[in-house]
Amino acid sequence: MKKFILMSVLYAVIVLPILAARERNAVRGVKRAVAMFVAYNFLYAFLVLVVWTSMED
Repeated sequence: MKKFILMSVLYAVIVLPILAARERNAVRGVKRAVAMFVAYNFLYAFLVLVVWTSMED
């Protein structure tokens, strides 16, 4: 699970812009990409601070 949490950064860098690029309007696509990255950063911070610290090696 720890490896997946670390690799999720790479997945996010690839997948989130692909999802945002599907918008027909470029401005709305950029706003969507920024919103998804902000949401991902909150999720990642939660995973690292709460889940990672509660896991055993």
